[in-house]
Amino acid sequence: MDISDLQVFKAVVEAGGISRAAEQLHRVPSNVTTRIQKLEESLGLALFNRERNRLRITPAGTRLLAYAEQMLQLRQQALDDLTSPVPAGTLRLGSMESTAAARLPSILVDFHARFDKVELELATGASGPLVDRVLQGKLDVALVADPVDDHRLLRLPCFEEQLVVVKPASLAHTRGPGQLPEPLTVVGFTQGCSYRDRIERWLATAHRRCDRLIEIPSHHTMLACVLAGMGVAMVPKSVLALHPTITGLSLEDPDTEIAEATTYLVWRRDSALPAITALRDILAKPTGAQTSR
Repeated sequence: MDISDLQVFKAVVEAGGISRAAEQLHRVPSNVTTRIQKLEESLGLALFNRERNRLRITPAGTRLLAYAEQMLQLRQQALDDLTSPVPAGTLRLGSMESTAAARLPSILVDFHARFDKVELELATGASGPLVDRVLQGKLDVALVADPVDDHRLLRLPCFEEQLVVVKPASLAHTRGPGQLPEPLTVVGFTQGCSYRDRIERWLATAHRRCDRLIEIPSHHTMLACVLAGMGVAMVPKSVLALHPTITGLSLEDPDTEIAEATTYLVWRRDSALPAITALRDILAKPTGAQTSR
């Protein structure tokens, strides 16, 4: 079933006959007749009853008309969405959980106020899996840290995060990974989390490793686990600022190379959605990436 056949079929129904439909479509009547016959043959159903040179739509034709209108409308929506310079449609945004909590609220408010025809879908996760989903076409854009260097991706630096090691109060006297107790438990996100990779690099500077990992789905729960003495973690200071009522934690600044982490917006090089450009323009700052210290 060709979409153009459905256009011809719909025109015949609305015009009430072959000749009038042919005029509207700028075709010869014989061409319109052929297209209708082709459609009927492909379906194995009569779409019109032919009575004294008049066409009356059959019950099957009435059912097809409803589908044809939906399909033609969806086709037009797709064309408008892909070719219009005005941001519209759905934008699938991925984000690290920390960025979604500390950075995105005001940005999404601004985006929605300026581009209300765009429907945002937000998914949170670790940087590695988010980048994979962008490459697979399952996400349009993602906010991640330490993205892979892939020629298929473009990226824009958005935020400069200052990471800090978070320890329970009982470990306030320790300095550096070498003074942490054994066995050592780390509270972190799933595999592919860039901040988890960084705390492992920090431990490696003293030839230490994580003996046990507790995987946590949110930073609020992560901080609660550290507060309870279950292990140590690494989080951005911007996340700590969201929880001023949480006290009793000990903080330690790692070396600059590990502490300073840039959050990037990444998207596929071959993606040209106007909504991506709109979000990129909001995130781009003339003075550079936004910083939290």
